[in-house]
Amino acid sequence: MAKFNPSMLIPASQVAEFSKQGAARTVQQVALDNIAKMKEQFGAGDAAEGKVNFKVAGDRVAFTIRVSNTALTLERTKVQDTDVDVKEMTVPKANFIEALDFYGDRIKAGEYDAQLTGLADKKALRTAKMRETRKGKKEAQPS
Repeated sequence: MAKFNPSMLIPASQVAEFSKQGAARTVQQVALDNIAKMKEQFGAGDAAEGKVNFKVAGDRVAFTIRVSNTALTLERTKVQDTDVDVKEMTVPKANFIEALDFYGDRIKAGEYDAQLTGLADKKALRTAKMRETRKGKKEAQPS
């Protein structure tokens, strides 16, 4: 065993095994976590817990990918010579997981970084507001 040396100390956030525990998530990670949650909820069916960001109708599923209570613009398309932001997509039920993986890979590749950067500020404001709300509720409780 090597003798202790202060240079051995490394911030936990820089070590992969500890970086996710207690560290603030990036907006990119929030989007990817929301995709993972949708996969879990889809697999659970009617027993799914929490807010569901997809709708099943017949043999199709409509979904959004949300960050800080805002849906990402997943695609841009032209409708009568006008660019339109598409935030909700639909896919056959049998291909829902693959569609989520497709958007997850695009998020990892940085294709949505411009949107996610804008949402980072919104995430910070939302987090601060939620902390204040919780703090106010704790202070209002009788001891």
